[in-house]
Amino acid sequence: MRYLITAAIATFSLAGGSALAMDTDKIILCATTEVQDCLVTQGCEQVQPEDVDVPTFMRLNLRKDRIEVGDQSVAIERKEEVENRLIMQGAEDGSENRPDGVGWTISVSKDTGRFVATLATEQAGIILFGACTEI
Repeated sequence: MRYLITAAIATFSLAGGSALAMDTDKIILCATTEVQDCLVTQGCEQVQPEDVDVPTFMRLNLRKDRIEVGDQSVAIERKEEVENRLIMQGAEDGSENRPDGVGWTISVSKDTGRFVATLATEQAGIILFGACTEI
């Protein structure tokens, strides 16, 4: 279970302390700075993004409601602003090569640009921490 659908993280350390306007006409670039890999029988451990097949960088295309990684993208199925955070959610089916589907949530602070993302499979969870900035 040490993999996830790359496009699902879709899911981010570029914006230090500046506010993020979340202009829906702009692309938001996110960089992952820390990853926790959590397995039901083993607990959590800090790993590199490539260890669990999640991207280091992704683009949030809010105008198209898509998360883009390279030439792949995934739909943002739900998007809501909660207490000055933009929260996005979605789910992806598994495939023949990757049988475990995934549900995901990304929460981006509009004050700092920092984000937390979670990915949940049947027996594993991944937690990503990082930051985003408009490009």
